[in-house]
Amino acid sequence: MRRLLILILLAAPFAMFAVAPAAADRPTTISEEISFPDVDPCTGNQHEVTIDVTFLVHVHDGVTVVRRVHELTTSSGYSGRGTGSFVQNGRVEMFRFTDMLADDSGNRIRASGVFVFDLDSDTARVDRFQLTCVGGGA
Repeated sequence: MRRLLILILLAAPFAMFAVAPAAADRPTTISEEISFPDVDPCTGNQHEVTIDVTFLVHVHDGVTVVRRVHELTTSSGYSGRGTGSFVQNGRVEMFRFTDMLADDSGNRIRASGVFVFDLDSDTARVDRFQLTCVGGGA
């Protein structure tokens, strides 16, 4: 359930905007700040995650392509960057992202996910999410 909530929070901003189709125009830029509670996989403690995200949205011939770049911080002292993409072509919606954060103690967190939804059958074909401590400090 938490994975679906995170997906909705990260995908919703660009789904709510009507973007005019254009062949070679620059993408529409949408910036947003998103915050949610989560668990630090290195310590097990709760912390608040804040993502300052910029969506670069391009719509052409019924296909929506969104590139996402963002900076992340947590209330427990982590900071980092990440990227993601979203594609909707009328048959499927695909969303993927990878984030890497570190704190001053040398702890590192990697968050990654891939979600593919079949719009014809209204089912999730791929639903993978990982939140991993990939290095610990002292």
